[in-house]
Amino acid sequence: KNQYKTSAKDKCVFIKRIEDKVAFCATTVDDCFFVTTNDPEWIKEQIKMLQDAYEAVDVEQGDELGLIGMQVKMDRVKKRVILTQLKFVQSVLDAFGVSKGAHSPALNNMMSDDEESPLLKNQREFMSLNSLLMYGAMRTYPEIRPAVIRLSTKYNRANELDSSKAMRVAEYIFGCKDKHKLILAPKSLNMMSASDASYAEHADGKSHSGGVTGFESDTSCHFAYISGKQPVVAKSVGEAELIAENKVGDHIVWGCEMLEELGYPQGCVPMYVDSTCAMQMMKQGTGSFKRAKHIKVRFFWMKELLDEGKIKLIYMPTDELVADILTKPMSGGKFHYLLFKLIGWNHTVLDDDDN
Repeated sequence: KNQYKTSAKDKCVFIKRIEDKVAFCATTVDDCFFVTTNDPEWIKEQIKMLQDAYEAVDVEQGDELGLIGMQVKMDRVKKRVILTQLKFVQSVLDAFGVSKGAHSPALNNMMSDDEESPLLKNQREFMSLNSLLMYGAMRTYPEIRPAVIRLSTKYNRANELDSSKAMRVAEYIFGCKDKHKLILAPKSLNMMSASDASYAEHADGKSHSGGVTGFESDTSCHFAYISGKQPVVAKSVGEAELIAENKVGDHIVWGCEMLEELGYPQGCVPMYVDSTCAMQMMKQGTGSFKRAKHIKVRFFWMKELLDEGKIKLIYMPTDELVADILTKPMSGGKFHYLLFKLIGWNHTVLDDDDN
């Protein structure tokens, strides 16, 4: 009724344009998040629109806001956004009763199974605790996704070893509870991405995909994080990489179309990968998957994106590829190095707010 149009790409996003003024609104249940032209009268008009329609409207304005369980701080001096989840952290500490910290969310045995470890008596409690961890993983703690997603596959068959793995994630959250933050610092609004796969990482032979999509940045600025067990068994490293690239490609296509609708058209989006095998496979137009329909479909879809100039595969060494942290458990210096590239923060790097 107030001249907003529903986004063609997301039915929960609404767009309003009048002359040189814009207002974007994203809704989730009973929350609305507005981004508007910085005009006091224009902002008041959007608030009045809601107040006229609903009996009670709570409004937060300014550079520090609460948003679906997160605290959002706009640092306009350094041109960055800082996201934290203090209530989530406290919920984890209370639920797990954790009293010591850990420097990483998982050990090298995270993806392995131990059939001799006794099953937990209370499976429902384990899944409830893991769901709590997933809540943070899907928002400001993307680095815990490989561990949490692995644990989520143990529905109704979690054992004592799995319980200790979940506790390790909670100890990591405890260890950085006062400092952890996800920092978005865009250099431009040009999109970039990265993709990786850990071959046959899971006990059943399936690989694990990892990837990010975001904006160009000197530190980090990602709006999509991909980490998950692949749905099919890949016959080679190249096929596993191709499956991961397809998953990232979905987010690239969605992001480009969404940004185009918001008024920020995109060119060719770089996708950083560490597999020359997969890159060569795409360039030559051949692979070992001719008899595997599910791989063949992914291949031709990716080839089409490349041929149309929508994405460009760029080689990056594994040690520098941010997506690697979302494919497998890590610890030590490599974990902290890639963590900084992932969220712009780690245990060993302090920004001005921490000093």
